[in-house]
Amino acid sequence: TKGLAVLFCDLDGFKSINDRFGHHTGDAVLIEVARRLSTCVRDGDTVARLGGDEFVVLADGLGAADAADLAVRLRGAIIPPIRVDGRAVRVGASFGIGWASCGMSADEVLRSADQRMYIEKRSRSKAHRRAG
Repeated sequence: TKGLAVLFCDLDGFKSINDRFGHHTGDAVLIEVARRLSTCVRDGDTVARLGGDEFVVLADGLGAADAADLAVRLRGAIIPPIRVDGRAVRVGASFGIGWASCGMSADEVLRSADQRMYIEKRSRSKAHRRAG
């Protein structure tokens, strides 16, 4: 079955970039991550920053395998180094996929995707999460 996939993204290693290099660098990283995410989605899909280092992607008409493939592509787009003021920094990303079902509130859909993101984040060792 296909439906509205909600991909909740939390950046791995973002806090260390802000702490080590300052908010100017952190802001530049967020802008570049948003640009990279936007280049990986279809026309009509939505990429939005929720706050801090959290993003959400809304992609309608996807099945489970398509949504999982999209999460892999999005993560792959984020991983390459980001150049800011002559310095290369890296962040990783953890994704959780939720599904909007009839009768669910926006909060319920986001909470479901967020919970799945934390499960995915915990399942990967720290060595597999890139950081500044």
